[in-house]
Amino acid sequence: MNPKQTVRLLTRYVKDLSFENPGAPASFGVTDPEITVSVQIDARPHGDLHEVAVTLTAVARRESTVLWLAEIIYVGLFEISEVEESVRRRFLFVDAPTALFPWIDRIVADAARDGGLPTLNLSPPDFEALYSGGGLPSDEMHGEQA
Repeated sequence: MNPKQTVRLLTRYVKDLSFENPGAPASFGVTDPEITVSVQIDARPHGDLHEVAVTLTAVARRESTVLWLAEIIYVGLFEISEVEESVRRRFLFVDAPTALFPWIDRIVADAARDGGLPTLNLSPPDFEALYSGGGLPSDEMHGEQA
């Protein structure tokens, strides 16, 4: 390992957060709604700083009716320097989102609870599989989606 290598989280923040509860109050008694979750990762360089944005959208439905919807864009600002390109890319699309996910899960769970819903615990996506399976465009640093 190069002693000049730097990889560290400088800060993390909510860039956008939305919770909609159009099915309330009728949705409060619904058990086992169909919940779909999608995740998108966007990484943008700013010199030695990299902004990693994880967009998570969760939608609960009963048949064709939307009961509730939560969407968050959560960002980590990482300092990365003197790191090989392949290692840097894997960090940005696997390790960084994995590190950010517990905060995303907590924020979405709090929004759902505050919206009158039972406890919501999201399973972490397999960011390694997303990265390995889909690949990334060779000429840009964003666009990973599940």
